[in-house]
Amino acid sequence: MNDSASVSSMSNADIGKAFNAIAKGIGLDDIGVILFNWNESQLNEDGDKIIGYPGRDGRFSHGKEGGKVTISKREFLAWLMSDDPFDEKVYGTNIRSDTEWTGLIRRAREAALGAR
Repeated sequence: MNDSASVSSMSNADIGKAFNAIAKGIGLDDIGVILFNWNESQLNEDGDKIIGYPGRDGRFSHGKEGGKVTISKREFLAWLMSDDPFDEKVYGTNIRSDTEWTGLIRRAREAALGAR
């Protein structure tokens, strides 16, 4: 699919609309699954920001290698719309055969595209 190039030309408002459409279209639990598999991130309590906890111990790390960071929705959408969710080096050689994962990515993409 590689629609990630079009993500870079989207306005911030459109990025927000696409992200909200995904959250509403597939649900917060499913977007949480995608985010965790992408880069071990998650939604904040309000469900409107992607957050991560860098450092060896994630949420429990403090100092320069720890804490909470906000992750770009644009970066997430670019990844989602690219072929990266099916990278066999990251997700295993049978990732395209995993009907649960492929269905989840397909539904998220459809929700994002429907917001345009």
